[in-house]
Amino acid sequence: MENKLPVNAIPRWAIIITMLLLGIALLLDGWVLRQMPADGTQFGDFYYLLRGLGYLPTWIAFCLLFTFAGEKKTLLARRNSALAIGFTAAGSGVLAALLKVLFRRLDPQPGAEGSWQQAPWQGSWWDGTDLCFPSEHAAVAWGAAIAISRRWPGTTPFILLLAAGCACGRVLARAHNPSDVVASLLVAMAVSEILECYCCRSKS
Repeated sequence: MENKLPVNAIPRWAIIITMLLLGIALLLDGWVLRQMPADGTQFGDFYYLLRGLGYLPTWIAFCLLFTFAGEKKTLLARRNSALAIGFTAAGSGVLAALLKVLFRRLDPQPGAEGSWQQAPWQGSWWDGTDLCFPSEHAAVAWGAAIAISRRWPGTTPFILLLAAGCACGRVLARAHNPSDVVASLLVAMAVSEILECYCCRSKS
């Protein structure tokens, strides 16, 4: 068996549509957030299930289970795929965290939905706790979903829908603007392309 599954390219149209969605989201951030439930609203188990897809340890656990579930002769192929999923999710989250510090967009606030008010470069300027653009949770979920869909195209509608659910949940909870989570998708696409290109070069 091949040690590495074939990796499908990210369609150019998908990148273009995501960029268009980002532009639309930037225009509609404030309006969309004003339609969301009030701060402090309690959400059910399904919300937390989807939110868990943006939690990196979820994907680390998935990758470990995936690697060791199956016949020994396919272990190497499963390990390589698991590493790609894990590193894409982690890399997307890390890049999103770095970009948050650079863009410095403050978390959505009641009465200032969609605002691009920036945190000052002072004090603990490296702390992204109160910053939102792009979303780390969404970036992790998108990153894992893209890595999976590029290897198993048949899963694409389902895994991307789950990642979108994670992203929408962050908006529903007023933790992020719509543009924050769409930007995270672009981050994940970029990280996936960089990692896959690096892997291809290292194999050649």
